[in-house]
Amino acid sequence: MTVTLSNPQDLPRVDVYHQVAVATGTRQVFVAGQVSWDADGTTVGVGDLAAQVEQSYANVATALRHAGASTDDVVRLTVYAVDWTPDKMPALLDGLARAARRTGSTATPPATLIGVAALDVPEHLVEIEATAVVGEPASAPAAARPETCPESRPEFFATPGYGDRQLERMGYSQAVRIGDRVEISGQGGWDDDFVFPASLEDEIVRAFDNVERTLATAGATWADVVHVNSYHVPETPGFIGETHNRVMVEQMRARTGGRAPVWTETGVPALGAPGMRVEIRVTAIV
Repeated sequence: MTVTLSNPQDLPRVDVYHQVAVATGTRQVFVAGQVSWDADGTTVGVGDLAAQVEQSYANVATALRHAGASTDDVVRLTVYAVDWTPDKMPALLDGLARAARRTGSTATPPATLIGVAALDVPEHLVEIEATAVVGEPASAPAAARPETCPESRPEFFATPGYGDRQLERMGYSQAVRIGDRVEISGQGGWDDDFVFPASLEDEIVRAFDNVERTLATAGATWADVVHVNSYHVPETPGFIGETHNRVMVEQMRARTGGRAPVWTETGVPALGAPGMRVEIRVTAIV
């Protein structure tokens, strides 16, 4: 097994997930947020949270299987639920139990539940995103298997301009690189004075620019990006909005050169600055 799950004594035990996962594999698998659709893109379980949780998790399992992984290899799950309230927990747990029976999974990796304002279309009630770590297939040629590397020290970077200001004022960096992996803080559509454009389209484009600037500090580019999370203040209640979706797709296609990384798009009630409407964070493998 490449993933070991545990519950530290000083943290509470939760039946449906563990608090810690330790992964020793060499291949990382990122699964885009999965919603309750079938192979034709038709929503399953309209209006039924439990049914949508079941289908979404089953889609995660399908995506993992096609990458040579399984739910036993998952090190992190993130569940986004629209208009979350505690009374919805029984339906969510019922859906997860049904999915476990359907997929034969007994995995309980670390998980985060986030209540959101909207997802990609109004009928979707839940979206599930997963990260897994697996070993190289035994059949892989020796030359294709990465050599075991000593642990790399994390290197932190501040984007010149606004990143320097945030490091001084708020004490956080914009990017970290560990070996060939780069993670960045969420980037908004601000300029170096933290002023946002009036146009939503311009704000999204500038957020993509800021992701590019931040990746460059760590020696990466959009062409290295494997995983995108975007957070949006919806244009209308219950729907992230046509402008958000259109410009995000246009920019993803233009910036990644056709690589098409995995992507999870989430509607939220608010972001970190007044008037801010979009935030983008990415993971890159250089």
